[in-house]
Amino acid sequence: MPQTAEVPVTLAAPMLVYDGSCGFCSRSVQFILRHERSHELLFVTRDSPLGRQLRSLFHLENVESMLWIANGVAATESSAVLNAARYLGGVWSALASAALLVPSALRNWGYRLIARNRRRLSSAAASCWLPTPEQRARFLG
Repeated sequence: MPQTAEVPVTLAAPMLVYDGSCGFCSRSVQFILRHERSHELLFVTRDSPLGRQLRSLFHLENVESMLWIANGVAATESSAVLNAARYLGGVWSALASAALLVPSALRNWGYRLIARNRRRLSSAAASCWLPTPEQRARFLG
């Protein structure tokens, strides 16, 4: 499974493509919104028309991983998570730097383990979260 795909496209802001029907993934987006410093990240659900178009553009149609897209490069699996952590800055960026010391095969194994169980990790009793109007404008597709 590819870790990155280079495309001659430069997007103005980084994008996170995620599974919008997954509670665990949605809570991850909420975590980012609570902890981010720059407020420039754009969010796209994986199965939206734009999400499908982006996955096609990067030749990742069959990849079910979260995608981090920035500067014409799409990162998948643990690389996407580490890019998101670096985007948050502070302690999260430091943790991402430390995680880079772990071989990518091992990091991706951990990512896949969580991804396979993400629906079980989501609480059925979770409350419905509504983004603010400013946040809502950053959800595309």
